[in-house]
Amino acid sequence: MFRRFLLVLAMALPALAAAKVPPAEVAVLATLHQLHATTPAYSFDTLGQVIERLQPEVLCVELQPDDLQRRPAEATKQEYPRVVYPLIDRHHYRVYAMEPAEPTYSDILTPYIQAGHDFSVREPEQAEAFSRYSDGAYIGLQTYWTSPARVNDAVTDAVLRAKHELQQAMVGDGERIGWERWNRQFLAVILQAAKENPGKRIVVLVGAEHGYWLRGHLAQATGVQLLDTAELLRAPAAKPIQHAGRADVPMT
Repeated sequence: MFRRFLLVLAMALPALAAAKVPPAEVAVLATLHQLHATTPAYSFDTLGQVIERLQPEVLCVELQPDDLQRRPAEATKQEYPRVVYPLIDRHHYRVYAMEPAEPTYSDILTPYIQAGHDFSVREPEQAEAFSRYSDGAYIGLQTYWTSPARVNDAVTDAVLRAKHELQQAMVGDGERIGWERWNRQFLAVILQAAKENPGKRIVVLVGAEHGYWLRGHLAQATGVQLLDTAELLRAPAAKPIQHAGRADVPMT
């Protein structure tokens, strides 16, 4: 009887231990890259204020690992030199790079980009029609984006989900597979960060088009408490948390 009790206890201990580990809080914060410059309600300055308002202890960023060391100029992802790098230096966040190093970077992106090119050659009229549709969607969204909360809400996610569903239907498997692989790379890094930082708040900085995909998958992930970013941004600002120590940059 005693041996049976010990066996049951040994089997139960891992589950009990896991239950005591608090999940990481994860907020996916959509960024607009260069469009912050032309979106008054979500300017570069406002982005910096929003990141600080969310009070992260950990950042997951849309960069390759060596970008965090070199900090190159960015033609598209202008928020990094203008906003994110200064915040990392000021607050000493732990930082995870979500984009992979080579050769994985090119292994995912090269066929993905090629699929889009092949579509434009194969179906030039459809490609032009989709380009006009995409431009129109962003014109509408920029009018809708009267606050950072709206950039991160269900309406924006629905519009950008529909854009990608249409894009995949028109371009084909190369688009669908490439988009899935790229987002799964981001998801894997976020889940790694959550595993290594239980109970801490992780803010994921990612282009707005990735928001719907990551939120949908993180909502089903274990070890993660997905926060409603839009609701957090609508709520009154909380008292700031002080972060001590130097910046910790895992080479992920």
